[in-house]
Amino acid sequence: MDDVKIVVERRYAPDPIDYERLVSLVESTGERVVLTEADVPVSVLFPAGVVTELEHWARADYPTPALVPQEEEEDDANETTWDIGRLRVEPLAGPQEYGPYIRYVRADGRRVSFARGGMVVAVQLTADEAAWLEDKAMHTRQGFMEPKQSAAFEEFLARQPSVGEQ
Repeated sequence: MDDVKIVVERRYAPDPIDYERLVSLVESTGERVVLTEADVPVSVLFPAGVVTELEHWARADYPTPALVPQEEEEDDANETTWDIGRLRVEPLAGPQEYGPYIRYVRADGRRVSFARGGMVVAVQLTADEAAWLEDKAMHTRQGFMEPKQSAAFEEFLARQPSVGEQ
């Protein structure tokens, strides 16, 4: 399967990014859009389903976190307390509208989600995170292959020309 990507070069920094057009392109084609500056990838807009699949495989080999032991609750149901300091959540800027899409910046300040009609349709990642996620997902997914499939895949890779060969 060939990966198709649509590259958008941003030559003039003061020009705002037309997120409405780009997210619409991602949603309608199902392809990723790579945003570049001076021919260097800066970020990637993915269809939400692609990010979900990549995250599934990239994190599939991480162990499930241990359950946090719960203390028995006291019988003081009338008093509600909130331990805000423990969450360390920074306040975020409000969502921004781009035509039918609403742009949400995630808590880490680096990931961005675009929703339409209450459904996430695209996710924007930094170019570095996108490359890591795709690489990690590919290698982890290969580790889950059945032996016959794994052997066939290794044979396929062995027949591929080296990078730069035609």
